[in-house]
Amino acid sequence: MVVPPQHLAYLGYSPNSLDCAGLKLTLCEVLTPAGPGEVLLGGKNVPDYEKIPPADGRIYRLVEGAYIVRYCEYVKIPEDSMAIALPRSTLIRSGATLFSAVWDPGYEGRGFGLLLVLNKYGISLEAGAQIAQLVYIKLAEKTLLPYRGTYYLEK
Repeated sequence: MVVPPQHLAYLGYSPNSLDCAGLKLTLCEVLTPAGPGEVLLGGKNVPDYEKIPPADGRIYRLVEGAYIVRYCEYVKIPEDSMAIALPRSTLIRSGATLFSAVWDPGYEGRGFGLLLVLNKYGISLEAGAQIAQLVYIKLAEKTLLPYRGTYYLEK
């Protein structure tokens, strides 16, 4: 069952931070990988990132390519739920999209997404603009394995 946004208030979200079907996710910063990543049987290695400065202090003017975006919102996922970040339709209609992994039960922190700009003319995004919506999905029961991994409580 998808959790209606009005039921998210108990997590501390203000009414202004809620959207039609979940939590608004806004653009905090844009980054690019500064090295290779690794996903191996024995572990993982996420590369360092280089920050892309906004063109005039607030507007990111991005050419075609892949970017890592960080969301402004500190997110809490209850242990009886999971969440999925979905791009705003305006982003898609502008020739860009977001990819996101499952936000695990018990996760708390500020998330990242992969922004793909496919529009040959690029896209302009303002810091603080909503680029995604985090949709919460209720599990049949509370998980026995809440997330406590590398990115737990990431500020």
